[in-house]
Amino acid sequence: MRDPGKPVLAGLRLWAPLLLCLALTACPYGGPVPLDAPEAGTLDQRLLGRWVQHHEKDRGFAEFEFFAFNAHEYYVAMLNHEPFKPEEAAHYRVFSSAVGGRTFLNCRDLREKESYILAVYEFPDPETMALSFVKDDAMKPAGEVKTSQALRRFVARHMAEPGFFEPGFTLQRAEPARQ
Repeated sequence: MRDPGKPVLAGLRLWAPLLLCLALTACPYGGPVPLDAPEAGTLDQRLLGRWVQHHEKDRGFAEFEFFAFNAHEYYVAMLNHEPFKPEEAAHYRVFSSAVGGRTFLNCRDLREKESYILAVYEFPDPETMALSFVKDDAMKPAGEVKTSQALRRFVARHMAEPGFFEPGFTLQRAEPARQ
């Protein structure tokens, strides 16, 4: 077992195939373009640090650690722990985009550089982050989106529709960002 005082320097591929809890119910959207250019992103200091998502069914858990990569982007490391299985890790470059009053995360797995996953987050309280991914089925009417502007327009028009986002999950703060 990992020493909880040490940082997580790895993450899970496509966020642990979206933490396996999403894999059984639906599939997140992955597209060739983000909502904006990375340079348009801003850092939300509340995201920085280590977060944990507990898997109730198998008593496993996933750790996410958000680092400031530069003034516009995060480096996110994820490590998935499941009983009786090897740890799975993935690494992401992530940046934010504001659309319709919500903050989206444009997530790119460093091993799959041609695809962006879109997620929204909010903080029900300072120690809890709720995270939901855009559902692949919700993006099908958009067809093949080739520009960030087209993606942004489609998301802005449809994000309030029921079923646009996956059910989502919550993360609990495990440790604040290190200075």
